[in-house]
Amino acid sequence: MFEEKEAVAEIREWKDRWAHSPKQYDYATSVVTRFLNWAMNDDASILVHHHANIARLYRSDRSDIVWLPEELRALRAVANDREKRVLIAASEGGLTPQDIGILRNEHVQKTPNGRRLFFRRTKSGKPVSIPVTPALSTLIETTPAGQEYLVVSLEGHMLTPERASGIVRDLKKRANAAAAKDSSLVHIRDELRLYDMRGTAATELLRAGCSLNEIAVTMGWGLRHAANIIEKYAAVVPEVADEVLKKLDEFRKNRSE
Repeated sequence: MFEEKEAVAEIREWKDRWAHSPKQYDYATSVVTRFLNWAMNDDASILVHHHANIARLYRSDRSDIVWLPEELRALRAVANDREKRVLIAASEGGLTPQDIGILRNEHVQKTPNGRRLFFRRTKSGKPVSIPVTPALSTLIETTPAGQEYLVVSLEGHMLTPERASGIVRDLKKRANAAAAKDSSLVHIRDELRLYDMRGTAATELLRAGCSLNEIAVTMGWGLRHAANIIEKYAAVVPEVADEVLKKLDEFRKNRSE
C-alpha cells in the first residue's frame, strides 16, 4: 500500500492524532519517512514511496501568526455553546491547550479591582494569574451547576489538550466549508491553530488596562517578546492599531527614562 500515492492521505489521517502538538506531528512525519526510506533502500520491500518532502508544522517563532477578528468571528458563527467556551478561554484568557481543561471554580479568586484565574500551568508548574475579562466572567457565571470544570469536552467530560485543539480544527473545517459555498464568508488560514490565539488575548488584555509586565507574567513571556507579539498583532488589525501602539510607545518611553 505504501507504494500508492493514496497512502499519503492515510498516513496523514494517522498523524492527525498528534495535530494538537506541531512538534509531535512533525516527529511522526520523520518516523514514517525514515521507516519508508529504510523499507525502500535497505529492506527492498517496496520500490517507491510518496511520503517525501512533507512540510513541517512547527515553527519556533510564531509571533507573526495571529488570528484576525474576522477569523475568530467565523469560528464563533459555526460553534455550539461548549465550543464557544473553548474559544473564549483561548482568545480571551490566552490559555494553552494544556490548561483550558484544568480550570475549576476554585481557581477563580477575588482581587481589589475584580477577579482573576490563579492556577499552575500544566506544562511548567509555574503559577499564573489571568485577569477575568467580561467574556471570561460570562464563561464563569454560565458554568452549569455541578460541573467540575469551567470548560469541558463536547460530551461533558474533562477536556484534554488534544480535544481542545481538535475542536478548533473541526471549527475551522466547518467555517471554511461554509466559506467555500458562500463568497461573503471568511476563509480561515490553514496555518492557524488554537495556540496562536494567545496573541489576540495579550492584545485584549493591554486594551483592558493591563500593563505589559502583567501581560508578560500572564502569558509566561519576556517583556520584549510580549511587546513584539502585540505590535505585530496591531500591525494587521487596524481596529486596535492606534490604541495599542500608543500604549507600547508609552511603555518603551518609560523604560528608556
